[in-house]
Amino acid sequence: MKQKEQFTQVAFIALRNKDGSMLTDVPLYVKVSEVTKNDISAEQECLLHKISAVMIRRYEKQISEYFAKEK
Repeated sequence: MKQKEQFTQVAFIALRNKDGSMLTDVPLYVKVSEVTKNDISAEQECLLHKISAVMIRRYEKQISEYFAKEK
């Protein structure tokens, strides 16, 4: 039997209109291929932590740039 694909939400991506106004945030999902009975595997958890860290650094950079422009 084929296993149903599983996805885990890891972040939100904020999109902008051409005029700079904000669009609705779009969720970012990562495909989780093997889910154990209780939780995700250690390798998958490690991968999700890495993706989250990258997204946090990106958001921090965007927020810093925004506030620098506002000064």
